[in-house]
Amino acid sequence: MGLLYQFPVKESELDDRIKISSDKTLTLKNYGLPYIFWGYLAAILLVVFFMVLAIKDPIARVLAADDEINKFLGYALISILILAPLSLLGLYFFDKEITKKGNLIIIKQSVFWIPFRKKSIQLKDENSLIITHFMDSPNVAKLKNQKELRGFENQGYHELFAKGPNSKLTLIDRNSRVGELRKLKELLLKY
Repeated sequence: MGLLYQFPVKESELDDRIKISSDKTLTLKNYGLPYIFWGYLAAILLVVFFMVLAIKDPIARVLAADDEINKFLGYALISILILAPLSLLGLYFFDKEITKKGNLIIIKQSVFWIPFRKKSIQLKDENSLIITHFMDSPNVAKLKNQKELRGFENQGYHELFAKGPNSKLTLIDRNSRVGELRKLKELLLKY
């Protein structure tokens, strides 16, 4: 999630996003989205609101009719107009928390402060945190090696994995900058 939701990578960063308890437990919470994204959300919700105002009367007529197929389509449209903004709002209230104590890492993800996924990883040693580079599509612009295509080169992104007891890799975070992941890895290895 590090492509959108950044984690603190230094102990001196914001107090509410990094907590170090007396028993050497480190807890990291991701930062929220920048304010410009909230502007995008407001614009999207405003468009959906005006769409609802524009189709309110035709939907009411469709729901009042006797045709079952049209009623089904009307209810389906109403559910989409409710669920789409609600799920979009859920992206803005997504939280990811990494807790590390000794060789145990716990990753907890929640939406609207309700946890929906929790994963515990028991590390073998400090070499169990691995940074890899990921690129899912061919880098055609780089293959052509033309100066005017340099801005279109696919750089991919980097992933920080934790290796569990049975050598199973679990994704901790990803970021387009490898330096941020190295700092996060060093911070996790301190505790």
